[in-house]
Amino acid sequence: MTSRARLWLFAAMALLQLAAPASMIYSREQTLSKGEEFKFRTAPVDPYDAFRGRYVALGFENRAALAPGVTAPFGQRLYATIEKGDDGFAKFGVATLSPPKDKPYLKVRAGYASGEGEINLQLPFDRFYMEEGRAPAAEAAYREHNRRGAQDAYVTVRVRDGDGVIENLYVGGKPIADFVKEAKP
Repeated sequence: MTSRARLWLFAAMALLQLAAPASMIYSREQTLSKGEEFKFRTAPVDPYDAFRGRYVALGFENRAALAPGVTAPFGQRLYATIEKGDDGFAKFGVATLSPPKDKPYLKVRAGYASGEGEINLQLPFDRFYMEEGRAPAAEAAYREHNRRGAQDAYVTVRVRDGDGVIENLYVGGKPIADFVKEAKP
């Protein structure tokens, strides 16, 4: 192989290696800019294992009804419809084996069955990444506002073609970054 051919081969390999992450970034950005917005209530998480590194660990109400006749072993790809409740918050409707045509949906994985005709879903998001210096204060604020009784923490998620991307985490009605900034002495 000549040196010119090696150079072209190297350039092609470098472009391919850049194309994969660029495609993932582009897909997320398209979801954030063009996706439909849903507000999901967050659920309390174990405070001892809630914070790892530079993100806030999130928990969600993740149960859905299985469509009639559907069985889903653990890890099976499912498509869960999303409905907006009267309170403005999103909830999962029915989990099916194929994408619904007329409703917004999220691509999920089957978790454990939680009862007759219900299943827990493994969501594609459970972390909210933040600037490293503010993450511990954000985690503390999130835990404080997500205790039973308070629970005024929620996330906005943009959904497009089954892909969901967390847009922001809110605590006390404010974006977490603003809340932490204002709370800082």
